[in-house]
Amino acid sequence: YNGILVNVSARPRNGLTFQGGINAGSTVTDECEIRAQLPETNLTNPYCHNAPGMITRVTGLAAYTIPRVDVLVSTAFRSDQGAVLAANYVVSNAAIAPVLGRNLSAGANANVTVNLLDPGEKWGDRVNEVDIRVAKILRFGRTRTNVGIDVYNVLNSDAVLTFNQSFVAGGTWLRPNSVLTPRFVKFSAQVDF
Repeated sequence: YNGILVNVSARPRNGLTFQGGINAGSTVTDECEIRAQLPETNLTNPYCHNAPGMITRVTGLAAYTIPRVDVLVSTAFRSDQGAVLAANYVVSNAAIAPVLGRNLSAGANANVTVNLLDPGEKWGDRVNEVDIRVAKILRFGRTRTNVGIDVYNVLNSDAVLTFNQSFVAGGTWLRPNSVLTPRFVKFSAQVDF
C-alpha cells in the first residue's frame, strides 16, 4: 500500500468547527512468482498482478452554534470511490473439458466461475453525499433539549452501490442491486438532564 492520509481540524472562533480529510492510496498485490512455481493454484483467476490504481476518499464537516439564539447548523460531506466491478462468467465442465483435455478436478463443481475483467478495469459510480442538520437548543433549568431536523442526501444522488456482476450474454450484467438512499428527512429530540 502506498498512500497519503491528511486530516485537518480547526476551531477558528467560538462555536465554529471544521474538519476534513483526504485518503488517497493504491494497494498492489502480486502473486506472479507463486503462480510461476505453482501454476495449478487458482486456475479460475488469471490475474496474478492486481494494481487497480489510486483510490481517493474525501470527507468533511462543519458545525456552528449561532450565539444568543442557540441554533446549531451543521453539514457533512463524503465522496467515496465506487466498488471494483467484475464480469463473473460461469463456464460449464462440458465447455471447458475440451480445452483442458480432461474434466474438472475431482470434487470440483460441474461449473467454474471466471471473471472476464482485469481487477480495477471497471469501477462503479463515485458516491457523493451531503447531509445537513439544523437544531434548536432549549434550556429549562438543568435540562437541555436539542430539537432538530436532519436532511440526508441533500443532492438526492442516486449513485449505484452494488451491481449484478454475473455475466450472461443478453443478461442483466451491471443492473443495479442497490442505490444510495434517496433524500430523506428525520426529526429528532434529545433531552440531557
